[in-house]
Amino acid sequence: MPFQVRDALYADSPRISQIAAQTFALACPANTPPAEITAFIQDQLQVEHFNAALDDPEQQLRVLVHQGQVIGYSLVKLSPQALGIAEADQVPELTRCYLAADFHGSGGAQYLLQQTLESLTQPIRLTVSEANARAIRFYQRNGFINVGETTFQCGADLHRDWVMLRQPPATV
Repeated sequence: MPFQVRDALYADSPRISQIAAQTFALACPANTPPAEITAFIQDQLQVEHFNAALDDPEQQLRVLVHQGQVIGYSLVKLSPQALGIAEADQVPELTRCYLAADFHGSGGAQYLLQQTLESLTQPIRLTVSEANARAIRFYQRNGFINVGETTFQCGADLHRDWVMLRQPPATV
């Protein structure tokens, strides 16, 4: 499947929001209350949130395109909040890397992650639910290692996340 990754445009924000709403629950532990997932989507994954990311020079929002349609997106925060984990602080954070559900298994997620990582020359971190074994394996295959734990607040539900770090390709 031919894919293209490009910087997101404001016109992409409605589709990005749609993908975010469709896929967010897949990244959460299975016991996350549906009401908390819905609240998080309403509070964090609307069109205006992605427009704000486009306005922020400290964030890089990219989209994955297939046959002219946006099918995925990645979001990197260049100066994220410290987590209190020395090797993971002061490095950019991949906060989102999602592919529309009907494209899972297409190679699109791998391509999106690869292109996103190639745009950076420094280490990068991410957080992932400790219950999301599939995502953890995916990130491990791409050179990320577990360097600690943090929490993720999804409404009133508190999740435990792994903090994973990847060195630039020259040092992997």
